[in-house]
Amino acid sequence: MLFDNLIFSICSTFVEILSLCVIMAKNRINYIDALRGFTMIMVVFAHVLTFGFKMNDSFISQLFVTFRMPMFFFISGYIAYKGVERWDGAFYKKMLKKKAIVQIIPATVFWLLFVLWLSNDQMSPWDYIAQRGFIGYWFTYTLLVFFVIYYTISLIANKMPLSVGGRFMDIALVLIALLGITTYIVLTAAVRTLYLYTFSILNACIYFQFFVFGILSRKYLEGFEKMLNKDWVIAGAMVVFVACLFILFHPIIAARTPGILSKLCQREIVRYAGLIIVFAFFFKHASFFNRDNWFVKSLLFVGRRTLDIYLIHFFFMPYDNPIIGLESQMFVIQLLVATALSVVVVAVSLAISRIIRMSSFLGHYLLGAKREEKN
Repeated sequence: MLFDNLIFSICSTFVEILSLCVIMAKNRINYIDALRGFTMIMVVFAHVLTFGFKMNDSFISQLFVTFRMPMFFFISGYIAYKGVERWDGAFYKKMLKKKAIVQIIPATVFWLLFVLWLSNDQMSPWDYIAQRGFIGYWFTYTLLVFFVIYYTISLIANKMPLSVGGRFMDIALVLIALLGITTYIVLTAAVRTLYLYTFSILNACIYFQFFVFGILSRKYLEGFEKMLNKDWVIAGAMVVFVACLFILFHPIIAARTPGILSKLCQREIVRYAGLIIVFAFFFKHASFFNRDNWFVKSLLFVGRRTLDIYLIHFFFMPYDNPIIGLESQMFVIQLLVATALSVVVVAVSLAISRIIRMSSFLGHYLLGAKREEKN
């Protein structure tokens, strides 16, 4: 019966994609949702390679690492920017409550379930929590911290004169981002980093800059879009991205590159270059993502269910099942196999999401969906 329900849900999910996607939130920006969908697929793709096939160091895995998480945080900041609301105490509490429900409750439930799923005689649930912290669910908790920082700064800025408050917010966000980068460098150089990674302290320090970049890009949208339309910006980003890949992955060039430059390329330069290239691609092809075809609708639907997929997909990874030959240097084979498995995992995750969303209560508290108001 459960299997039948799962198959029915998979079929129903694709019917929903093709029939209801147009009805969803008309004020949404399609190319942003498409970008979110693409990035979510890349997250699943990377997890298939790293968790399933233990290919953390493969070129294809490292290639997508350069932009996938920075892009996720960038988009989160881009969407989070509130340019019209007047920040007061009531609005501040409303936003914090909303984000707490969406970020804490679903992630905590699925995190604890996943810990129980992984635990065995050799490692108890408590051992998993002590040694591995939030495991893959660190993103949701870290993002909540970013929202709290941004909302708090916005509230403080609102108390100031309009001409001063806007600049204060910009400067405060940039300074905190720089503080995060500095803290990351100091901690990784001087402190044992196991537990800093376990509970996402280092991740928060290094990724806040991309969240801020998203906020400021949205705030100064006109200037940001003009930048993306300049040919030299895109060409420069591509040249820098390729150069960084050689510095990071070519054995001879990597060996002769100074350590500081190598770390700067790995942590910052390649990530910004990759982020700009990918965002510019979706931005420049925005009209394509307004088309009425199955591919666009599917990608948009994935982009509007990113939290659902993120929370659920960990349960369907092919853990510790390396495929013979996949560890070879054949880029195309790795790409095709991992992509096929990623699509299956995403489809199953969406099917489970649909089952959960049949209950308004469970959909709200497990997946952050808006509750249906009773008449």
